[in-house]
Amino acid sequence: MTRRFFPLISALLSMLLLLAMPVNAEDTSWDKQFQTQITEWKDAIANRDPGFKEWQHSQTEVQTLGANQRQWLVSIKKSGKQVGYLVVGETPDSDPDPKSKFVLLEYGLGEYILFDDAFAPREIAAEPVYDGFASHWLLTQNPASHMVNAKTGEPYPTAFIANEPVMRTLPPNELVHSGQRLTQTRLLKQQESDPFDQIGWVHQLQSTSDITWKQLWQQQEGSSITLTVPLHHSKVLAPFVVSSLHLWDDQNAYVGVWDEGLRFVPYTYAKKVGHFYLNQTSSPAE
Repeated sequence: MTRRFFPLISALLSMLLLLAMPVNAEDTSWDKQFQTQITEWKDAIANRDPGFKEWQHSQTEVQTLGANQRQWLVSIKKSGKQVGYLVVGETPDSDPDPKSKFVLLEYGLGEYILFDDAFAPREIAAEPVYDGFASHWLLTQNPASHMVNAKTGEPYPTAFIANEPVMRTLPPNELVHSGQRLTQTRLLKQQESDPFDQIGWVHQLQSTSDITWKQLWQQQEGSSITLTVPLHHSKVLAPFVVSSLHLWDDQNAYVGVWDEGLRFVPYTYAKKVGHFYLNQTSSPAE
């Protein structure tokens, strides 16, 4: 009886092993492709923009952002010190372009990164939610859920409600994807600046005029550009000083702003959520 069933059991075990092998191979392939891609982007930025020189020969650590969000935070470290980050997204499986499998949603330079452990809430039930400038930790364990700013650790009042996510609505072709190179850079403000050092933008808040990408790119070093972003259904207006501009493959534009370090977001995203102003005054006194 035992001999009669042994070939059947053996065959079943072989089939199970064969079914398991493609899954493991696929997981390995995905991880290899992901690691290759983040290294490619990291090196492209470090080799093209002198401000990111510290990224050369650095190491990376990866963590998932939220459940089922298909987004990852890549922490960049050198000699044990944190020097920057990438936020990477994965496009839906239905996307016909294999080059767009991974897209670069945001990247930044500095000691304190997005969702930094130094600012993380102590509550266990703090879920990271990524959406560009509106990124936050969502705390649900308290009697009333509330949000904590993902860049500064500042808690928001419980009455504040997050807007509908914007970053995930951007088409993949408007984001940096595989094979693209950082081809051009433009520096406007080398040193970190406070948006209230020059308040010309305050007097223009009611204006309907805006600055185009072409106008941004034509600005000279030292120009004062402010990006204002209303958050949480306009309960907060967040101003940022524009530091520098990046152009990938001469077509996909990213804007770098000062925010507890330097952070770059897609220009198309910045235009959707905010407004650019050229400061005409030179000081608050004016």
